[in-house]
Amino acid sequence: MFPLGHVGIGTHLVPRRLREGLPWRWLALGCMLPDVIDKPVWLVARLMGARSDLFDSARMIGHTAFLALAVALVARMVRTREMVAIAYALPTHIVLDVIADAGMGGGLGVWKSWLFWPFELPDLHVLMVASSPLHDLASEIRSPVYLGGEIVGAALLLWDWARNRSKDS
Repeated sequence: MFPLGHVGIGTHLVPRRLREGLPWRWLALGCMLPDVIDKPVWLVARLMGARSDLFDSARMIGHTAFLALAVALVARMVRTREMVAIAYALPTHIVLDVIADAGMGGGLGVWKSWLFWPFELPDLHVLMVASSPLHDLASEIRSPVYLGGEIVGAALLLWDWARNRSKDS
């Protein structure tokens, strides 16, 4: 899924009573945090020609249960609204990626290759068969699953914007 899908849908997966009491920009950051961490590392590794199975997927430490647990523990200890927002939003990214993998034909079991990374390395025939980062991106852009996620996410973001704008008037 891409940013509009992750943020638009992800923020709405956080229960409304919680969502409305948390800073929206930190919810949005939490929804995107796995990609903010993993995509640059993966892209640099691919562009540099890294020959390690660890970099064959763009889902690494940011997409793991380990990071989600660490963020939840930090949020529990520091108890700031910002950390709580990130802690609630980060798992939505993981859930949406599981759904996107299933929709792309990878099945519901693909998550096992990245949720506990690096302890189970990705099956390259399922996750990454393209030859370049641009080719990978192009195949995702053409996917009805990714396009649908972006449309739904954008619609939810516009709906929130219009609702908040009418409250301000």
